Amino acid sequence: MPTFKSTLSSFLLIISLSCFSQDDDEKKETVFITHSDPGDKPAAEFIFGQLSVSVPIRANPYTDEIQEYYAETGEDYKPNVLDYIIPNGLSANIGFGVHYKSWVGISANTGIDWLATEKLVYAPVYGSILFTPQIWEETNIYMQAGYGWSYALGRGDLSGAYQKYRLGLIFDNTGSIFLDFSASDFPIYEYKYAGSISLGVAITNFGL
Repeated sequence: MPTFKSTLSSFLLIISLSCFSQDDDEKKETVFITHSDPGDKPAAEFIFGQLSVSVPIRANPYTDEIQEYYAETGEDYKPNVLDYIIPNGLSANIGFGVHYKSWVGISANTGIDWLATEKLVYAPVYGSILFTPQIWEETNIYMQAGYGWSYALGRGDLSGAYQKYRLGLIFDNTGSIFLDFSASDFPIYEYKYAGSISLGVAITNFGL
């Protein structure tokens, strides 16, 4: 017949095992609750893409004739932008690169540029650096400088160093308007360089 001492020892042993089991279950449950799947964490977004379209412009060679016409006829002259500058082709560029917090980035770019008056089509390949410092809420300055090489299409081996500079505004880190200057270091007709000043728009995606 079990004694009181042995009965008490057995009872304490059962209590200890029960507490240990409960504590172990709580630890397992705690680990399960605090455990997070690495796949649930958002991926770091540091790649960006950019697509731009611009229109090269040039001085209207008929400005004087337009003004003389109105002077001779006596009609009221109401000048407009096209009296002084006219479109001179079309350019499209695309690039991909890496950025830091959407305000500085570097990218590799290419595209196709057409200058109508010069009857020139060329393809630039260049690297660029982009800065977008904020000036107002959801509005940043858009500055970009690029350097590379351009290849004239349909003109043999005509090619040369290429430079591109842009200045404009970017809105909500997405859409932008800009003034663009580009130049290719090869001669075309009486010009030492093939270059253009363009007005354009661009779409930038900093979340690729």
